[in-house]
Amino acid sequence: MKRYIIKRAISFIPVLIGVSILCFLLIAFSGKDPAEVIARHGDMNATPELIEQVRVEMGLDGSLPERYLKWISGFFTGDFGLSITSYRLISEDIAEYFPITAGLVGMSLLWTLVLSIPFALLCARFKNSIFDHLTRGITIFGMCIPTFWLGFMLLIVLAVQMNWFTVLPEPGIKGYILPSLALSIPTICGIIRLFRSSLLSELSCDYVRYAKARGLSSTRILLCHVFRNALPPIVTVFCQYLGTLIVGSAVMEAVFSIEGIGSYLISAVLSADSTSAATCIVIIAVVFIAANFVGDMINRFLCPWIAGEHNDT
Repeated sequence: MKRYIIKRAISFIPVLIGVSILCFLLIAFSGKDPAEVIARHGDMNATPELIEQVRVEMGLDGSLPERYLKWISGFFTGDFGLSITSYRLISEDIAEYFPITAGLVGMSLLWTLVLSIPFALLCARFKNSIFDHLTRGITIFGMCIPTFWLGFMLLIVLAVQMNWFTVLPEPGIKGYILPSLALSIPTICGIIRLFRSSLLSELSCDYVRYAKARGLSSTRILLCHVFRNALPPIVTVFCQYLGTLIVGSAVMEAVFSIEGIGSYLISAVLSADSTSAATCIVIIAVVFIAANFVGDMINRFLCPWIAGEHNDT
């Protein structure tokens, strides 16, 4: 198992290097000089000498390899440079905005776990029933709903008409309920359909027929045997959704006026702040890769017999 973990961790290094190189090229060839933007922010008639001075102070006067090594070293030292968007250190911005997005995504994942698994189990247990057909129709509709439209509808109905929530973001957990629910509904619908399909596939296996021959009830077979075997594809997709939710949170943050890493990334892109944008992209890539790694480890723990390399356990 240790050998497998080390091998997987090493395989992620080329991916992270590739992402960082692409992001650095985005910085270098964005077509906008960060030094000029910063210099003209304080003085629209900034002289070339002042712009060059700012460029030297920001370390943009070196060659591309030197600048890349300096930028990538910031991920080990915590110094990512200066943000053109906020005119603060990028590390300070990320430390302020990332926990907000993490809370939003965390609650979205909680909604996904609480709602998708029970509904999928019920659909598999009562296959082709009215409940199953109704749930399948709702999930198809839910997967097609744009999240920004759903967010606006939740605000109009629950905040404006019913006055259960406020239009402006509230402090604490209550402020995350509506945006996390709107963000998670398409994910919930997708997980329900996938988990239902996985459960039904397992229910057609020989060990299920053997369990029925032993006199076990359908509910016990579903919960005690089929459930665990049907989990691996759900765990994989669930962990992959983590990176998707972080990116998709930008839309919900804009709809609900939440200042998180998603809205910060959009502001950086609109302001041509390529350094901040590239740093956010690399951090999201790290989270995405880490989530996939955790999902792989969970699958090997739940069902070690499906792993391709038994010698590593």
